[in-house]
Amino acid sequence: MHSKNKRSHWLASFGAITSSACLSLSLALAPHAQAVPIDITDAAVTIRGATTFYMENISTMGSSYWADFRWDEKANAFRPTDYGEMETEPPEGFVLIPAGTFIMGSPSDELARVQDETQHKVTLTKAFYFSKTEVTTTQWEDVLGPLGGNNACDNCAVGAPSWFEAVDYCNALSEKQGLKLAYDIDGENVKWNKSANGYRLPTEAEWEYACRAGSETAFYNGPITDSLKDPNLDKIGWYRYNSGDTTHTVATKEPNAWGLYDMSGNVWEHCWDWHGSYPGTVTDPTGPDRPGVDKEGIVRGGAAAWWSSAHHCRSARRYRWTRAERSGRTGFRVARWAP
Repeated sequence: MHSKNKRSHWLASFGAITSSACLSLSLALAPHAQAVPIDITDAAVTIRGATTFYMENISTMGSSYWADFRWDEKANAFRPTDYGEMETEPPEGFVLIPAGTFIMGSPSDELARVQDETQHKVTLTKAFYFSKTEVTTTQWEDVLGPLGGNNACDNCAVGAPSWFEAVDYCNALSEKQGLKLAYDIDGENVKWNKSANGYRLPTEAEWEYACRAGSETAFYNGPITDSLKDPNLDKIGWYRYNSGDTTHTVATKEPNAWGLYDMSGNVWEHCWDWHGSYPGTVTDPTGPDRPGVDKEGIVRGGAAAWWSSAHHCRSARRYRWTRAERSGRTGFRVARWAP
């Protein structure tokens, strides 16, 4: 049987694949000893093509592992190309955002809504970890050293990173922790490797889904009643009327239902997407494939700035931002896929 036909046959009867592949993984996990026993009773498999597949929840030696497998022509078998231990709890400083469906955008009667907030149904099929707070000055300097710009305090949201500097930080943090880099960066050409387990910026849909945490009102703690100074926003965010025109220490206001702080106010947060009109019902959106004529990205959440009033901090509010632009009122938080 030709190898191509054999692969197709094996993909049709996956038991043969998993048996052979897991033997290879068993030997890889214990290269200097007898192969370790592997249990795939609870394993989940994703076929990525005729020559690759991914498996998670592989049990062995008291732990659970994930692994990528690729067809090895010389060995005439599937071999693990990468593997690692699965995390059962969110990393420190992160919360688990479950997969789910929500209505993105704002209703037509929401006070101070903007035209580009058309409501539409969004389904996110993969859970992800999301940092509880915006990246702080201390966290930035631990990875990349001083950034410069407007940094009000060590535990304040780091001020002034451009979108390009934010993705640089994501890759540097991934490298520091031994994770697969989420981004291939060549100057201003940035490609997202969606199968990587490293840190990344959230998509705009992920950001709003996480911000809302199941809420349907203008803020995650209730409606907006005043477009400038709002009592609900005062409880959860730093903005024009309570910030003194400066960023503040993260996590000093009330979090949302999923434990995320400062999703409204403090600093505008970079997202992955280019700016564009919303589609209709959609699954796992990542924004337009290419920039529009304005060549602008998206920031979310509002800021502790003299020009950022309550209506800027609504969960649905979108704000265009040039990716290369630096401002003491922009920052970001990071995401990564959950196992």
